[in-house]
Amino acid sequence: MKIRIKVNPLSLEQRMDSYIQSFPRYAPLHIFNNRIEGQWIIGNNYSKGTKFYGAYPHKLKERILSLFPDCKDALHLFSGEIKEGTTYDINADLNPSICDNVLHIKNHYDVIEKMDLIMADPPYEKSDFDRYNCKPFNKRQLIRDLGLIMKTGAFLTWLDTRVPIYSKETWKVLGHICIIVSTNNRVRCLTLFQKRPKNTFECTNSYGNGTAQKNG
Repeated sequence: MKIRIKVNPLSLEQRMDSYIQSFPRYAPLHIFNNRIEGQWIIGNNYSKGTKFYGAYPHKLKERILSLFPDCKDALHLFSGEIKEGTTYDINADLNPSICDNVLHIKNHYDVIEKMDLIMADPPYEKSDFDRYNCKPFNKRQLIRDLGLIMKTGAFLTWLDTRVPIYSKETWKVLGHICIIVSTNNRVRCLTLFQKRPKNTFECTNSYGNGTAQKNG
């Protein structure tokens, strides 16, 4: 019989230290009000070897992964040209691990529920959807669907020009990182989420933060 040893999750301080050790030349992140905060200023890198529209800026993927060294199984949602790990994209020409519309993501529960980390980089605006030749979808609904099928304790990073709408009963926000890429580029926000145990939620008031139990 296999005995599963429960490993305590890394603290925010440990995650931040992992990033600093991986990228010692860049400005460190910091923790305020029990959340990771900071900014990543990433210049253009003309040698990164891709002309794919919407590709991650240079080393952004590696920076994100450095915050989650304890996550063995990662899925790249809206993966584009990414080939590492499990990939999910609507474009069959990119040969993703899962080729499907995100509207059907609950059909892939058997894969999603095994993931420790999902990194999402959705189209930001209507012009982006037009560029990808796909129809806009409800981002709030997608985050709700992920909350239904991701395992407790798993992480979701969401890169967008806006902080997405989410349920505080389902998701704990671990932080926000501002992404600035050279000049004449959109400023984006990387929101870090963690899936909560069922029936718990975080409340914030003048006395500070806490976790309360929801009945029913």
